[in-house]
Amino acid sequence: MKLIRTARAAWLILAMAVAPAFAVPVMDMRAEDLVPMASEFRKSLNLNANQQTLWAKVESQSKALLRERKARRERLQEATKLGLQAQNVELRDLQAGLEAEQAATAAEDRQLRQWWLGINDALDDSQRQAAAKFLVDQLIRMEEGPGGSRGERPSGEEGGHRGGHGGRGGMGGPGGGAGVSIGGGSGRGM
Repeated sequence: MKLIRTARAAWLILAMAVAPAFAVPVMDMRAEDLVPMASEFRKSLNLNANQQTLWAKVESQSKALLRERKARRERLQEATKLGLQAQNVELRDLQAGLEAEQAATAAEDRQLRQWWLGINDALDDSQRQAAAKFLVDQLIRMEEGPGGSRGERPSGEEGGHRGGHGGRGGMGGPGGGAGVSIGGGSGRGM
């Protein structure tokens, strides 16, 4: 019980500390950006055998989920492109695929959060502190953007690492971006 209260308090403090300064970037954090960093970050945590087993399982599941998401989005992109090239295209007909993708992304983001919060629950206090610091560092990097200076990012370069997709959507529309799920909300967020 004490552990649960400590974890909740740590998350609340972290949220209060970063919310005003990083309200938008927390929604821009993407699993596709964080999961590849997990292996390297794991080394710094000095995990015990049980924690290592759990981490490996969650990391593997996360990577598989993100591979499937990427493949699904590529199929949607191709289907949308073909649909738009049709003789009598009706844009409303294409909306169903986008809405299905948004719903799938939201469900996956919830699943990713549950998996990684399970890891958080298995960490000791110093490891949790290190995880919180890692996330804060990522928020700061996203806020600073590609040039290392705070402020506006150039159009199409929301995290300094995803040009070419234009804006928040990732696939050209709102909520089409992959999501990290830290912030929830727009279907984009770990």
